[in-house]
Amino acid sequence: MTYDIREWAFSNDSELPHQDWDLFITTIDTAPLLLSLSVNPKVAKDKRKVFLACLYLLVGDAVKIKNNKNHLEEVRSFVEQASSNRNTFIQQWVARSSQLIQNPELFDYEKWCAGDSIFENWDD
Repeated sequence: MTYDIREWAFSNDSELPHQDWDLFITTIDTAPLLLSLSVNPKVAKDKRKVFLACLYLLVGDAVKIKNNKNHLEEVRSFVEQASSNRNTFIQQWVARSSQLIQNPELFDYEKWCAGDSIFENWDD
């Protein structure tokens, strides 16, 4: 799967390989790759936005699924590790993610799980 993600990231094809592809590729195992591609200047800006949206989805989904504490802890740990990344968009994602993990009642599907249109839903 990581090969497919990289292949699309560096291809000239701007369309997602298939509907809900972002849902399919967003896992805790692919999270480091998604993070690196979301800040890689060699990846087209619109694709970096897709990968960043996948990171939001990862956190939103982990918070939304209340009965899987182990997965939420893995995601929380990943967010903590990502906090060393100095990219502005990643820092913003880390801050928002940390706040959501600490306050799951703040979960809003449109802000966390609605694909790259999520960026239209944030005010800050």
